[in-house]
Amino acid sequence: MAENEFLDRTKAVNGCLSMLLLSIFLTTLPYFLESRDALIRKGLFYPLIYLTQFLVIFTLYLLFFRKREGLGKGEMKGRYFAVFIFCIFVIQFVLPRALGLTKSEDWLTGQMSLPGWTLLFNALLLTFVVPVYEEIIFRGCLFNALMYWFNDRLYWSALVLAATFSLLHTQYTDPRTFFLLFLVSLVLTAARVKTKGLGLPVALHMIMNGSVSVLSYLFITVSGR
Repeated sequence: MAENEFLDRTKAVNGCLSMLLLSIFLTTLPYFLESRDALIRKGLFYPLIYLTQFLVIFTLYLLFFRKREGLGKGEMKGRYFAVFIFCIFVIQFVLPRALGLTKSEDWLTGQMSLPGWTLLFNALLLTFVVPVYEEIIFRGCLFNALMYWFNDRLYWSALVLAATFSLLHTQYTDPRTFFLLFLVSLVLTAARVKTKGLGLPVALHMIMNGSVSVLSYLFITVSGR
């Protein structure tokens, strides 16, 4: 009986790891397209990545992963939301000032400088689409795999996950940004653990991305940076 449980969990972990590798592959693949430069000029390169990842990852999630431990909606409790959203806002809007991070990253400046509907399209995808598949991959699949590899040691799993999450955001270059992403991942992982699901992490991620997009656009527009 114990051996069967071990084999079942091993297979589940292999499936989770496969989701991460698939996500990396889907992110990398568009860089080899002949039309890459044209897509970048039109502001459609990143939307292609976002939509491809969402369609593939979310479909696989619905088919094979949504009923697994910790990968469902979980408990949505107001007190947890209040605490975690406060932490997210402190990390995103207070700590950067304390760290001397007053200039937007070049990637973000480029995204916020897109024209008209392209800017709106990118912002909507960043707010409502990207958080869904990123939380499935990181706080869902990869976290489960790390808990298995570290024999259910929560803190080691959360730390390695946070490091992986921050380092895979390769569009950024400032070490301080990676540190902030590391902290954000710890908060989202805490939300996942406390609520036993992905509903709250997805909601927090959406609010974070949406607020960062709006405030970054206003900052870049007003300051010209």
